[in-house]
Amino acid sequence: MSKVSSGASRTQALRIGETYVLHQYECSNSNLAATAVTAPDGDVVQTPGWLVVGINARVPYKWGGFSTLTQFDAGLTNGRYAGDINTDGVSSYAEGVDCSGFVSRCWQLTYHASTSYMPNITTQYSSWDDLKPGDAIHKVGHVRLFVERNTNGSFKIVEAAGRDWDVSYWSYTTSDLSAYTPRYYNSMEDNYNSQRPDLLSAELNSSNSVELNWDCDSTDVIGYRIYSSTDGSSWSLIYDENNITSTSAEIAVESGVSYFRISSVLNDSATSESNWSNALGINNYSSDKKALIVDGFERETGSWQGAGNTFVTKYGNALSALNISFNSLKTSELQNGSFELGNYDYIFWISGDESTADETFNSTEQTLVSNYLESGGNFFVSGSEIGWDLSYKGSTADQSFYSNYLKAAYVADDAGSSSVVGVENSSLSGCSFNIGQTYYEDYPDQIGTANGSSLAMNYANGKGAGIEFSGYFGSSSVLSNLIYLAFPLETTADDESFDLVVSKAIDYFNSGTVGITEPQSTVVDFSLSQNYPNPFNPSTIISYNLAESGFVSLRIFDVMGNEVCTLVNSEQSAGTYDVQFSTSNLKLSSGTYFYRLQAGNYIETKKMILIK
Repeated sequence: MSKVSSGASRTQALRIGETYVLHQYECSNSNLAATAVTAPDGDVVQTPGWLVVGINARVPYKWGGFSTLTQFDAGLTNGRYAGDINTDGVSSYAEGVDCSGFVSRCWQLTYHASTSYMPNITTQYSSWDDLKPGDAIHKVGHVRLFVERNTNGSFKIVEAAGRDWDVSYWSYTTSDLSAYTPRYYNSMEDNYNSQRPDLLSAELNSSNSVELNWDCDSTDVIGYRIYSSTDGSSWSLIYDENNITSTSAEIAVESGVSYFRISSVLNDSATSESNWSNALGINNYSSDKKALIVDGFERETGSWQGAGNTFVTKYGNALSALNISFNSLKTSELQNGSFELGNYDYIFWISGDESTADETFNSTEQTLVSNYLESGGNFFVSGSEIGWDLSYKGSTADQSFYSNYLKAAYVADDAGSSSVVGVENSSLSGCSFNIGQTYYEDYPDQIGTANGSSLAMNYANGKGAGIEFSGYFGSSSVLSNLIYLAFPLETTADDESFDLVVSKAIDYFNSGTVGITEPQSTVVDFSLSQNYPNPFNPSTIISYNLAESGFVSLRIFDVMGNEVCTLVNSEQSAGTYDVQFSTSNLKLSSGTYFYRLQAGNYIETKKMILIK
């Protein structure tokens, strides 16, 4: 079939689409209408319910909308509404994009092509297999922009839709699209390249050069283009396929932060360029402390479904503001031993909503993290499915790692809240922000403390959202520090709040605060305290003293002697411990229960009362 040559660019369409998904903006009360209101032009307007007063992300849906990002921001500044989910009329007092307005912008059209008009400027493919990046998945009434095929064969798309009343990435199977047809824009460039690279590592060497390594299907690839940024949002081409022909490069960098993304270029008549990779970066700053940012987020069809991600840049910006140098990598590079965690003072690990299918921490990663924490490391990790994967669905080894090295007790899969607040007098005291903004996160874990940890953050409904621990891991006598958040920190749109969390984490890591009592000097005997509060609902704290190191178990039983759960089952150093017991996901009835501590030859049992 023939097509009209040169017009819209496929890669540019995908990159424009990404800017709408990642766009951050501030809303005031005047920009929001959670319930329907009548605008001055007489049209009824209602803004999406997920918007908040303050910083937001993802451009909202607006029926009939065709706004550029500049127009959208200017409209909010002038008091217009942020989006409009009312589909009975097109208000001139709201800014945003609808499905066809969004695709029209991605195709760089000068007019808003409606879904009913699009058959006049597009041509239907004979097969779904013909679909190329930047093409349309269309029916009269709705249109989606095709991004790439997932490894499971599903279609990754970006769309403005009523699904969440925003511009987001999603994935659909062919059966999901039975009412749609695959179509190409007639003035779309004919060439295409679906071979998007995967950037694996960015490491600063002793020569003040950054070493980049990536992976890519190299079939018919003649070279690569490297894009750079100092802020993680504005990108510039610094090398092209004439300079870079292998899947690695060494680039001299100036002092400060540098981020990178890679695209591949095919050996065809148009030197077709792919969409660009995920983002990694370094901070070339002479400092006594060095951090490693680990992108452990590989999930294709979870809450974030974009083509790669730029979340490393959020951590990088926060660390650079503290004058801390850093390198960054994907977890696959840890598997081959390319990076030694012990070379870094701080590890910041991004887990996103990585879950059971892709493993939040596989056995190799568990060993690496365990060794790091036993060697005096400072470990920060956030992710919404870590407890679900390791504790609820995991093996005995997974559960042991979760309890003994992440120092947490899994409580429930859905905390039921989209905002968090730091616990008073904890490392994150004073932090308060919304989550689920850069991408919607519907199942953040609820967690409790274990093995001497303390709560550092709660959800707005009071459920546990994060823990902190300063003390000893395994049989080590070397002090280490941990902060674990049970939600993806990168989902907050408020960069100031994000940076504050990272800053407070660094302060906590540098403080050397010990979370358990020093052995022998203050603990002279074994003891088990009465739980507090008692009676309780739904949670209570159990405290105990250990006079010496050894294997410890703390178990809960009902009045018939049946074990309800195990809170502790591991080696512990001498000291004082506080453990939270929560009944939120245990479906227990009111009544008397018993908790039993066994540490060596010391065994003691006490009773507690649950009242619902």
